Order: sequence, then C-alpha cells, then structure tokens
Amino acid sequence: MPQSLYEIIALGARYLFAGLMVLIVLRAWRITLVDSRRAATLRRISPQTGISGELVVLDGDEKARRGMRYPVIREGMIGASRRADIRIRHSSVRRRHAYFQLTEDGLFIRTHAGAPMRDADGSPVRSVTLPDGGEFFIGRVRLLLVLTEAPEPASYRHREIRDAQADAGDYGYDPNEGFDQDETFEPDVDEYFDVEDDF
Repeated sequence: MPQSLYEIIALGARYLFAGLMVLIVLRAWRITLVDSRRAATLRRISPQTGISGELVVLDGDEKARRGMRYPVIREGMIGASRRADIRIRHSSVRRRHAYFQLTEDGLFIRTHAGAPMRDADGSPVRSVTLPDGGEFFIGRVRLLLVLTEAPEPASYRHREIRDAQADAGDYGYDPNEGFDQDETFEPDVDEYFDVEDDF
C-alpha cells in the first residue's frame, strides 16, 4: 500500500471517529435537555409533585451501583424507560416496573403487570407501603427510602385536630378520644387553698 493512500485512510478514520464523538456528545446533551425540560414542566404544572425524598441503592450492579440516589416525587412510575419518573437502568428492572404514591403512611408502591418486587425480608410482594428508612427490592436492586417530606404519624394529626377544636372553642367530650398520659390534670394547690405562712 502506498504511503500517501495510507495517510489519507488514517486521516479519514480520524475525522470519522471525531465526528462520531461529536454526535454522541450532542445526542447526550439533547437527551439531558429534554429530560430537564420535562421535569421542569412537570413541577410547574403540578405544585404537588415537588421532590419529597430519594431512593438510595444499597445493593446493585450494572448501571444501578451502590450509593446511587434517585429523587422521589409525590407520585409516578419506577422503571427502566426514559419516561419513568424514577429511572433505574438495570437488566432486572422492566420498562414500566411499578407505580408509587406518597400517602399519609409512607410511600405506597405497587407493581405493574406482575413485575418482580420483594420486601425488606426478601418475600415477593405485589404492593408495599414504605415508611421513612424502609427497604425493598425492585428486580435485583435493593433500595432504601429516605423521605425529606415525611408524612406525620396519625397520633400527631389527631392531636393537631384536637388542638384546632380547642382553639375554636369546641371543648365537647369525645368518648372515642384516647387518654394521653402527658395531659394528666395536676391542680395547683395554692390556687385552691389559702396557704398562710403562720407556721
């Protein structure tokens, strides 16, 4: 092969690979731009879809490695597709794997079309409600839920309702209301008895 022909082929291969690299970078930039616009549109349309926590990978491989974090909004879909609200890129995760919704008791997750999901003990489940700090498996990926906007327990909501009723002047007796240990009546002795310092 003549030297000049070899140099022309080598130069053409360099330009070809440089063009492919530019194409890959431009495509990745476009996908990132589309995803960020979609997320911004979703947050602008519905104020209830702000980020309420994150899922942390405890055990995983492939593209879902240990320590990776996925933001959790109030409701959406978990899957491997780009349309998923929580996109977990793993061979054991289906394109549409599960649906989730933040409730008063925690994050409620139910599988889509029999997709594999297990609770923290490894038992297969179709749906699970996770509290803050709860663990579960999507496919072979083990995840930990960390809520930044954790729902209040029912006991606190009950107390807030009772306090609001008291502020409104509703002091009626509710036979179904429980007795709180920290609200016992302790009378002030000085208020009911005249204590004189004659001793």
